[in-house]
Amino acid sequence: MPRSAVVLLVAFLAGCSSPTKVVRLETGQGEPRVHVPRRDVEPVEVSQEEFKEAVAKHASSVPAVERPLEYAGRLLGVPERSGWYWYEGRSQRLMASEPGITRNLHLLPEDEELKRCYLLWCEQTWGSGDCLRLLVDKPFLDGDARYALAMAIAQSKVLGAMKEELGRLVSPQAVVATVVGGLTMYAILLALPEPLSKGIAALMTVGAIAYLGWDTVWRLIDGWLVLMKEVDKATTFDAIAAAGEKFGDTMGEKAARAFVMLGTVALGNTATSMAATLPTLPGAGQAAVVAETQLGIRFTAPALAEVGAVVIAAEGVTIALAPNSVAMTARATGGATGATKADFMAFKSMKDFKNALGSAGEGKNWHHIVEQTPSNLERFGPEALHNTENVIAVDADTHAKISAYYSSKQKLTGGMVVREWLRTKSYEEQREFGLKTLRQFGITP
Repeated sequence: MPRSAVVLLVAFLAGCSSPTKVVRLETGQGEPRVHVPRRDVEPVEVSQEEFKEAVAKHASSVPAVERPLEYAGRLLGVPERSGWYWYEGRSQRLMASEPGITRNLHLLPEDEELKRCYLLWCEQTWGSGDCLRLLVDKPFLDGDARYALAMAIAQSKVLGAMKEELGRLVSPQAVVATVVGGLTMYAILLALPEPLSKGIAALMTVGAIAYLGWDTVWRLIDGWLVLMKEVDKATTFDAIAAAGEKFGDTMGEKAARAFVMLGTVALGNTATSMAATLPTLPGAGQAAVVAETQLGIRFTAPALAEVGAVVIAAEGVTIALAPNSVAMTARATGGATGATKADFMAFKSMKDFKNALGSAGEGKNWHHIVEQTPSNLERFGPEALHNTENVIAVDADTHAKISAYYSSKQKLTGGMVVREWLRTKSYEEQREFGLKTLRQFGITP
């Protein structure tokens, strides 16, 4: 790992009881910072409507590729592990397959039956033909193709809702195939011995933990490893389907929506654009809370852009960030509470916030950088608003002037009331506006 990286290490500490997972932030300069993840923060719940809106917005950027697994493997940096071969009788050698040439292979009966059942499943579920594009240049379903079939079955409900939103695209089935290929190769990457992921794959991991929560991600990795073992042993379509359904039950529909949404964004963006997109997705406000409390990092576009690589090993997970990264949160907030970002706290109500932290101080009021409007509470969740990163103490006179400003009409809002103009903005956009407003009124957050 180059010195220019910041390293986030999730270490497993042995002990008499169950292992305790900690986050270690290391800049390569001085001692690393250690963060203990909090487990009392709720993960993000992406509703069916929010999921469909995100798909409608981002799926058009997903390319309809001929070989989804190969494309996703290259995009995510998954090393090639295997291939299929044909036997040349004249030289008595196994020869590597060539693109576009299937040779005159004689398949085993179980391979023929699996292929037949897969095509029948495609016809009944997604439309006729090789719906997931798993048989391109191959006469049978190889190892990765079987995993992809199991993944599609595991995510069938969510992918079905996604397909409904893709009706305006030229080839919605091909886009679904690309997303399934991406989710499959990402899961395979996590299952490799000490996998190194960079760029988009690294952001997928950070996004997965922020949206699904620490414990869910680890449970899903274990579930995927079980799926791979079961699929490797399977000789029938029914056995592969059973493995996929079991994994789907382990994930659950709510987590599946977030996982498919993240995969859709990943496959349609570069690493830079993905970093900018993640904080704008449905539920990003609560994801920011989870990222701060469980990873000790910010879930903002500038911070995510500094995520460079992720390494998963038996002893933990390493996420590389830029040195002196703004993603680092174990520093003083500059807020009125005097807390450090390592002491980050979030609450389900402002009443709970005040009970824990008390009054803002004599002559001061608590101020929400991202306002606690009914719309924001519904979109982002209470913990994204009532936390020590979003609520600071300001003097009462200045607080009154800021509140009046938010109730006024301004040229920059097109003559709309500022508060109403902000309603449709993302959490990240509202936060940037809130910080800028504080500076305009002489307050340095």
